[in-house]
Amino acid sequence: MRVSKNWRAYCKTTFNSLRANVENWGEPDFFRPITRIYYIGVFDCAQVNHLGLISHEALHNPKERTFDHCLSPQFIGRMIMDNPERYLSDYDVFENLFWLSCSTITVTKSENKQLSLLTENNGIDYKVFIPTNLKYQHLGIKLYRKSGVSWKTAVEYDDNIIPAPSDLLEYEKRFLV
Repeated sequence: MRVSKNWRAYCKTTFNSLRANVENWGEPDFFRPITRIYYIGVFDCAQVNHLGLISHEALHNPKERTFDHCLSPQFIGRMIMDNPERYLSDYDVFENLFWLSCSTITVTKSENKQLSLLTENNGIDYKVFIPTNLKYQHLGIKLYRKSGVSWKTAVEYDDNIIPAPSDLLEYEKRFLV
C-alpha cells in the first residue's frame, strides 16, 4: 500500500505534544483536549495501516464504505497519558503503538456508528462496553480478508476477533462496564 502522508511526522508531533502536556494530566478539564491530540494525530494519517479487512456489508455496499479505527485511538491516548513512563519515555515504544492505532478496517457508515457506541466518553469518565478485540464479533459484523488486489476475491476472516495489543486489553479492563 502506498502511503501518501508521512505518518511518522504526525507520530513525532503527537509524541512531542503529549509529552508537553504530562503535567496537565490528572486535571479533568484536560482529559478530553489531551486525548483529542492523540486521536487527531492518528486520524489525520488517513488509512496508512489498513488491516486488509472488510465487513460483509461494506463488501456488498461500496457506496456506504468508510474506515473504522478499530483500536479506539482516543482511548489509547488516555492509556498513554495514564502511563507516561512507559509510552512517553521511549519514542520507539510510542511509535509502535501509534502505528497500531492507525489500524483501520473497512465497514459501512452504519456499522461505524454502531462500533462507536461500544465506548462512551464524556470527557472525564470513559466506559468500555465490549473489549476492543471482540467488538466486531459482538455486533455480528462478519469480516473478510483481502486476497489479491481487489475485494472481489476476499475470503472469510474466521473468528472476527481483531488483533489488539495485550497492554491495551489489560488497561481497558478498568473501564469495562
